[in-house]
Amino acid sequence: MSVRVLQVDDSAADQMMVRRALERDPDTRWAVEQVSSAEEALERATASGPDVVLMDFHLPGMNGVELLRALRERCAGRVPASVLLTGTGNERLAVEAMKSGAQDYLVKGTFTPERLRHSLRAALETVRLERALEARRLQAERAERSAREALAVRDELFALATHDLKGPLQIITLNAQFLRLKMPAASLTPALDTRLTSISHAAMRMGELIDHFLVATRGREQLLRRERMDLLALVNSKVRELESMSSRHAFQLRVEGKDFTGNWDSTSLERVLDNLLSNAVKYSPAGGNIFVTLAEGAAKPERQVMLRVEDSGLGIPAQDLPHVFERFHRASNVPDTIAGSGVGLASVRRLVELHGGTIEVKSQQGQGAAFTVRLPQDIPVDRGSPESGAGPSQDMR
Repeated sequence: MSVRVLQVDDSAADQMMVRRALERDPDTRWAVEQVSSAEEALERATASGPDVVLMDFHLPGMNGVELLRALRERCAGRVPASVLLTGTGNERLAVEAMKSGAQDYLVKGTFTPERLRHSLRAALETVRLERALEARRLQAERAERSAREALAVRDELFALATHDLKGPLQIITLNAQFLRLKMPAASLTPALDTRLTSISHAAMRMGELIDHFLVATRGREQLLRRERMDLLALVNSKVRELESMSSRHAFQLRVEGKDFTGNWDSTSLERVLDNLLSNAVKYSPAGGNIFVTLAEGAAKPERQVMLRVEDSGLGIPAQDLPHVFERFHRASNVPDTIAGSGVGLASVRRLVELHGGTIEVKSQQGQGAAFTVRLPQDIPVDRGSPESGAGPSQDMR
């Protein structure tokens, strides 16, 4: 290891003492350059860039503290480590030297060669750490700036994409409405009318999800809009809608109780149902049964309803169960042929928890899965204080 030292001292005896102390170091090779004035020191520091400056406080024309300040100005890009020497142990001077940039302070005649070498090494290490921290700070600032720029580009792209996605949805909605108006009354059977209504509703829901997606990508959360609603009506509508659209699965709705009204956000709970029911369809084989249960819960400590969606599909391996509701996690037994991003169930849990509820899953691989949601019914609606909601997602497990 080689270290370049610039010693600033107008005493020949002190210069000789320092040179001998450093030359006898068995571990480090010290390349010592010696000058006798502050002006010379500034010139040499600028020209050669020493690793450490060892300076006397009493110098002709400029004292050591003034030299420290001048070095910080002259070598602003890379100030060398500095150790100050003085003939008196003045505490005020030591504090002033440290504030001006010195890493250590030694009193002449009181230190050994080992103490001098240790002081120089410690000063070098301190400066090295300071430079490393500064480099990391600058790197973090650059990374943050790049991230902000990338987010700005992403937001612009998402805004354009969502705008373009809405165009085809409007065409689908308009054509469904046109068919209903132009079709002869005799040809508009109840089944066909139901399908046209389902097309219009699905297009409208997709438009809402696109809006929610854009809000989420911009880092803003949707607000819950609690209103008195009947969960049974929503569940019954969703199950009947899926029955009319899917001929591959059998749906069974079980209702246990009478009162399923509560103060909830109907849009958010519709998204919860869409995710759970769509997952049950996606991960169940053709001909499989899907059971939907809606039941009144115990009145203690508060009234609540229980919603359970069970399927007879792939099931979830035991090692994946603790991670089911984590974003971007998909069960290890899901084949590549089944599409999904792994964010749907994370969104479901967030929406349920925002309603003050809970969700849990029970499953065994190859024997299906059962998702159980419990929602309190009587959380008051505070019109003056809207509740914050979760970022949306219609993607599935």
